Amino acid sequence: MKFNLPLLTKTLVLATCFLGLNASAQDLQIAVVDMQTALNDYYKTDIEVKKINELADEKRKNLDEREAAYQQMTSQMAELDKVVRDTSLAEEPRKEAMEKLQALAQERSAKGKEIADAQRKASAEVMKARSEMEATLVGEIKETVNTIVESQGLDLVFDKSFLPKANKAILYTSQNVKDLTAEVVSTLNAGAPATTSSN
Repeated sequence: MKFNLPLLTKTLVLATCFLGLNASAQDLQIAVVDMQTALNDYYKTDIEVKKINELADEKRKNLDEREAAYQQMTSQMAELDKVVRDTSLAEEPRKEAMEKLQALAQERSAKGKEIADAQRKASAEVMKARSEMEATLVGEIKETVNTIVESQGLDLVFDKSFLPKANKAILYTSQNVKDLTAEVVSTLNAGAPATTSSN
């Protein structure tokens, strides 16, 4: 079972663990990785973010078209309302305008609900796609970190960026602690297409 301890509790547990280490623990090989930098500099991040933005633009375009139709109905209702209120007109055209106005009001109300539902759905889809993208990229970065860590025989690696999805914390890093970030980014981007420029 995985316990989700508050950050303060995590900090105290970490501090206690380090204070309680015996002399043999000094032989542990410890390193850090800036997961946020790795995520930002990974060539796939720009590609995936572009896909998310394209999805968001597609959803926005669809919503804009629906909202344009809604605004057109609003304008039509305003014109019909003028006819209904124009006492200089005969009763028949005013009555006919009123019937059209009532029907259009119902249609406009339904359209408004449809737009609101579509906005919520589009927002949820974009957020889900972004979350899945981040989880996938962080997973790939972790795999790369694991490969490097195993090849170098390291015992313990912390994320020093506090990236939420990395779910790690670090209290202090001295200059003696090895930072694998550049190596991780270099390894991740080794397979980048020639046309892709990495940060």
